[in-house]
Amino acid sequence: MDIHRCRFVDYTPHTITATAFSQGSSLLKNAHELRLAVGRSNGDIEIWNPKYNWTHELTLPGSRGCSIEGLCWASGDEDSFPRLFSIGGSTFITEWNLTTGKPVTNYDCNAGIIWSIDTNSNNDKLTVGCDDGSVVIVDISGGFGSLEHEMICQRQDARVLSLKWNNNDSVVGGCADGRIRVWSASGQTKGRIIATMRADKSKTESTLVWSICILPTQRQIVSGDSTGSVKFWDLDHHSLLQSFTIHDADVLSLVADVSQEMVFSAGVDRKIHQFNLISNKTTSKWVHNYNRLLHSNDIRSMCIHESKGYNFLISGGVERSIVIQSVNNFHDGKYKKLSINQQKSNIVINELHKLVILWQDQTIKVWKIIDGKHKLVSKLTLAEDENITSVDVNEDASLLAVSRITSVKVFKLIHSQQNKIKVVKIRDASFDEVNDGAKIVKLYDSNKLLILTPDDEVYKFVVDEEDQTIKLDDEIELLSSTNKSKLSYSQTINNLVISPDEQSMILSRFNGSIEKYSLTNSHEPFKLTKLSSYANIIKCVGNDKLVVLTSENKLYEFYIDENSNSSLLSPWSKRNSEFLPHQFLTLDDKPQDLFLKDQKVWIFGSTWIVYFDLTMNIPICKYYKNTSNSKKRNRDGLTINEDNDDQDEQEDDDQVEILELSLKQSQINRLRQQIQDDEMTSIGDSTNNKKPFWITTKYRPILKVDSFGDNEIIVIERPQFSLPTTPAFNLPKLKI
Repeated sequence: MDIHRCRFVDYTPHTITATAFSQGSSLLKNAHELRLAVGRSNGDIEIWNPKYNWTHELTLPGSRGCSIEGLCWASGDEDSFPRLFSIGGSTFITEWNLTTGKPVTNYDCNAGIIWSIDTNSNNDKLTVGCDDGSVVIVDISGGFGSLEHEMICQRQDARVLSLKWNNNDSVVGGCADGRIRVWSASGQTKGRIIATMRADKSKTESTLVWSICILPTQRQIVSGDSTGSVKFWDLDHHSLLQSFTIHDADVLSLVADVSQEMVFSAGVDRKIHQFNLISNKTTSKWVHNYNRLLHSNDIRSMCIHESKGYNFLISGGVERSIVIQSVNNFHDGKYKKLSINQQKSNIVINELHKLVILWQDQTIKVWKIIDGKHKLVSKLTLAEDENITSVDVNEDASLLAVSRITSVKVFKLIHSQQNKIKVVKIRDASFDEVNDGAKIVKLYDSNKLLILTPDDEVYKFVVDEEDQTIKLDDEIELLSSTNKSKLSYSQTINNLVISPDEQSMILSRFNGSIEKYSLTNSHEPFKLTKLSSYANIIKCVGNDKLVVLTSENKLYEFYIDENSNSSLLSPWSKRNSEFLPHQFLTLDDKPQDLFLKDQKVWIFGSTWIVYFDLTMNIPICKYYKNTSNSKKRNRDGLTINEDNDDQDEQEDDDQVEILELSLKQSQINRLRQQIQDDEMTSIGDSTNNKKPFWITTKYRPILKVDSFGDNEIIVIERPQFSLPTTPAFNLPKLKI
């Protein structure tokens, strides 16, 4: 097989500017449905699920020039999922609807540009700090989408760079004039400045207090400033207790653990420092314990989550990687970097014309592979500010569909003799009025367009290139889905694929449901199954089977014909799904996508490629370490596994069908007796030298792997060293 190894695709992830966990820490219980929000400099907000090696579930698309500068969650009542708020270079607070991916409210604070944001412990008030020196308190007790002005606190001249609530009584802000101010938020002094503390002055420039952390149990304030100092202040008497000048540059982020006896600081000098509280009967003092250098550039944001079974310290910044490490084993524990591992591919391959299409932000680039060399044949930059959510090209590469969260555009591709592609927009005013944007677009059957709207409605359009029209053909009525979870987007569609014969559409949801619909009205829609862990990736095998890779790396092959008398699982899946090789189940990097070629399922992550041969059984032997159907996982404490999460999964009735098909111990024993026969037929067959399973870590970091013709596949890599970057802080090097 020929492998085209490409490194010309210039995808560049964006700087991490903000991070926030959806729930506060508690050592008494495990947090159910915990999520991490990560803000990027291009305005995107990513929602990550810590379960099963960190799954990137959603991206809330931003727009040009709207960096996310702050994120916070506000928990409502126990029956609702926390609300997500963001700020970014404007006077507005944005509340997001995770179901549609759109802002539900843009609230103008009627003050200066907002620099900092925080919620109080009751989760009924927001406060923001502005560049004109004002602190605005906003009431959010009215529920989802409700933001009401409460008051603007006493102004001062310096911009408020960082802000934290002290329970519900006061607000502590770090300002650009080197002062820490405390505003009262209750009682007769409400809104007034009740205390001012002053950090060390720099001889060359004004001191900026970039970060504030409140320790209510210890009655202390922690501040980090542009001189590299971390200072501990008395919360009641507003006096300085201790000062550490250990950072070589600005301290941009501070976080404390749930016991408030550990504080972590990070900033421009790339290091994370840990402070511990040492107490005896009479006194207590902070000591600087450890530091770690895990980032190659500035650290912009950190956040912590601790609960009964796990604890995470998350950091991110200019390096673009999300770094995950354990709070309890900070000094020498394992860590995980989520770098160029987007899990949602933004590259489209056209096999017929050998095209590679990359989309990012507002730009689409098209390369053509000619005689083993690449050529940029077209570049398209959209005028509107919103970021692109999805791109697709039809099989003969004559049409290109581009979607944003508010609009969909279709372009005609004209191929010239000089290997260039001319892009012409199909202008249809009636189509522009009808469509309200899309999360996913699919082109099929040469000129038909499928649109999945932000509200999870599916529409079919017919594109007429000659008449320059895009006409609505039909709306596909989707089956209703029950929501047993408080996760607001549990019913949202996360995958949509079209069968090879272009007669059917299969979609999956975050609640585990997989459904099949007819694109020609030849059969009624029906629910195929509902899994306990949702389908991360789905692909059709021919017209009658579906390959499903779940969020916990389980691979299933289902029959999708409703009239079939056979069982739901295919014979290959019945025999092999519970005996996947240990090397595959314990991979650190999450799968990004899969494709099918010559009866093989090819799956890839950012550092590995594997295939499973669907015509062969996987031997049950020590080589594959799959002699037991127990779940073997990495227990490094950097992810939430079912082993350490006592959450009872809500399972639908029709999932019983799958559970009944799971292998019992008697079947395992029988299979073990057949090990020698299996190995003779699969591994030991020297005549064709076929393997049931193959894995390589030769290529990295991988953006895309796909079929590229007969006996050809394409592997697109993006080496870390080729990413453009700003100069990092130059730490002194020790020569030994």
